[in-house]
Amino acid sequence: MKPQDDQSLLRSDRREVISSSVGVSRSIRLARLFARAALPAALIMWMLSLRNVNVLGMGVFGLVEILPVAFWVAAALLTFGFCAALFDRRTGDRLYAGYVLALIAMLHATVPIVYGHLSDNWAWKHVSMIDVLLRVGELPIVHDRGLDLYNQWPGFFALNAVVVEATGIDSALSYAAWGPAVADALLLGPLIILYRSFSRSRRLSWAAAWVFYTCLWVTQDYFAPQTLTFLLYVTVLAVVVRRVPRSRGTPSIARGEAARRPSIGWTLLVLSIVAAITCSHPLTPVMLIITLAALAVPRRNRRTVLPILLGTVVLNLAWDLTVARPFFSANVRDMVQGLTQPESNASAGLLDLASATDAQVLVAWTDRALSGSVWLLAAAALVFRPSLRRTPLPLLAGAPLVLLTLNSYDGEMLFRAYMFSLPAMAFGATALLAVARPRRWARRLVLPVALPALFVGFTICYFCNPDGATALYFTRSEVAASRWLFDHAPRGAVVAAVTEDVPAGYTDYDRYPSVWIELQEEPVKKRFATDPAGTLGSLVADRKGPVYLMLNRAQEGRIRATGLIPMSLKKIDNMIAGHPGFRVVFQNKDAKVYLFTPTKSREG
Repeated sequence: MKPQDDQSLLRSDRREVISSSVGVSRSIRLARLFARAALPAALIMWMLSLRNVNVLGMGVFGLVEILPVAFWVAAALLTFGFCAALFDRRTGDRLYAGYVLALIAMLHATVPIVYGHLSDNWAWKHVSMIDVLLRVGELPIVHDRGLDLYNQWPGFFALNAVVVEATGIDSALSYAAWGPAVADALLLGPLIILYRSFSRSRRLSWAAAWVFYTCLWVTQDYFAPQTLTFLLYVTVLAVVVRRVPRSRGTPSIARGEAARRPSIGWTLLVLSIVAAITCSHPLTPVMLIITLAALAVPRRNRRTVLPILLGTVVLNLAWDLTVARPFFSANVRDMVQGLTQPESNASAGLLDLASATDAQVLVAWTDRALSGSVWLLAAAALVFRPSLRRTPLPLLAGAPLVLLTLNSYDGEMLFRAYMFSLPAMAFGATALLAVARPRRWARRLVLPVALPALFVGFTICYFCNPDGATALYFTRSEVAASRWLFDHAPRGAVVAAVTEDVPAGYTDYDRYPSVWIELQEEPVKKRFATDPAGTLGSLVADRKGPVYLMLNRAQEGRIRATGLIPMSLKKIDNMIAGHPGFRVVFQNKDAKVYLFTPTKSREG
């Protein structure tokens, strides 16, 4: 080949390289502009989309079927804008944080904005606990297992009582509806600290945070003690993992501090967080002990982890043997029995799809797909990303699964174990999705396909209520009926309902004993469906005060979706309306309040 031919080929190659680099540079500039414009545009569109949403139009699929098209367009704009930010290596933490906080707002602020008030009946219950604590100065013992449990782990309620008194507001009801959004926003800081301990990559850490929030479908972030203690749990792990020494030979993993014994001040600070967990929730301290024990397995971690682990064990034992001793004394037999049933513990809580409704089947398969995907991807990441095996990630992901075999936790252990393992699982799954591919175009398509799919999956699991969409939302008429009841019922009156789906149903629970048909034994529930007067009379036979029975729209939705009792609430209402022992004392379009006067059934 002639020299001039070589030179022409060289010039041609240079032109191709320059052209390619110019093309890449142009793509990066376009991605950068789109990422900066998409965030405010998505937020504006999201807020505008929530105006005039007809909540009463909800069917079996909940909010998913009534949210306008503009909401989904805003979600798509936010997701693809975040993908564009990930494409640009120069994207800063502020923009990433803006996107993830906007994601949290879309996922968790949509419900309180659309509903206009607190909706979850468990959150209403916790607000009532705080109100009683502020009035009495303690959580009274009423010999109800479900309520006395709060007396033995009062940390969450005491903290909120301090907030209410310090701010001068009337009740925690003023802010409880925003609990999920606030808690998840506060969780972001510890989560990023934890992820920066696994990798120095900004993009990987923030992408993992996005995956975490879109896979946190278990609805355990409402206004509850579990929400607070999960936040503190991740905080403890973040500061401990950040301090443990790193194994050598992991250049892609962030370097921690040199191995040295932690200071007394640092240890006391971490243990103060552990103390807050210990006095607020029964399960989270056990999860923390198991996870810290797993972290202490590698010898290099023990100097940092063992003082915290030993302190956590001592604090937990001290609390359980004193304040929480009544609970453990009453339930020790069930706990021991649970140790002998590992298979049933692990499968407890799974829905029987053979008898499920279409909405329940959709939600069940979606949450199983989300959970299974993140677990499988995280496991695969440990195979294809060897550097992750030299981090605490496998220990953090696997430790919570141990409790699956030890106790069913009333059918919720599977979901709690998933939640506690999710911070590590989400990072592992993201590390696999973001790993370089032989073909650059394939790598660029992975996250733009995966992240929108995760968003849609989350909304199906979180915005649909498999137990009935109407049970998830209380109308203003239902709230008005409940307020009338507690304003007019004399002290000592019994408050009864078919299900617990009564707004503020535990108001002044130390003054108003309650009877919930759904919590009774199966024969009692079946009898109530055919003889409501006789059944209710026998349940309140030892009570001296008047008895009020409230029937409302949310209860009807729960019964229709779950079959808690073998008859619709409407038919039960018809039987009650024709019985001389029941008299309507309040009624609006969504609720009725009956005054029940038992006769022979009460005497029996």
